[in-house]
Amino acid sequence: MLHRNILQCTIYQLRDYIITFAEIKESTMQNEIIEKMNEAGKTSYSALQKLSAINTKAVKELAELQMGLVTYNIESSVEFTKIFSGTTNYSDLLNAESEFANQYGSKVMEYSRKTADVLTESRDEVVAWFEKTVESASNKAKPAAKRTSKKAA
Repeated sequence: MLHRNILQCTIYQLRDYIITFAEIKESTMQNEIIEKMNEAGKTSYSALQKLSAINTKAVKELAELQMGLVTYNIESSVEFTKIFSGTTNYSDLLNAESEFANQYGSKVMEYSRKTADVLTESRDEVVAWFEKTVESASNKAKPAAKRTSKKAA
């Protein structure tokens, strides 16, 4: 009877140790999962900040170009109106209009080239950002995949 009581007490103590160990292991695993999720969140936030900076820069440059074109439109319209109101000869008016059209066309082409350059630069930055982000995620996923494959084997 004494042996049975000692054995029972030992079994209960072992059971308590096993339960405590399991709880500690489960808590540790949960902490690891939470830490990995926090790390992934910080990495994602950092990547999105970089993308936002690229987009903000592009929008700012495009807005500046647009304002420059609008300003040029207003200034050239005022100049053409002055020429139009000050000219009495029809041939002078046609010459002024032709010159205005040439200048205006070249200026619009200049703004179009600058806009294309901004968009190309922005595209290149986004592609580089995307490649870097995918590479970083791939490098972080490889060790986890190796651990998973080792556990499965």
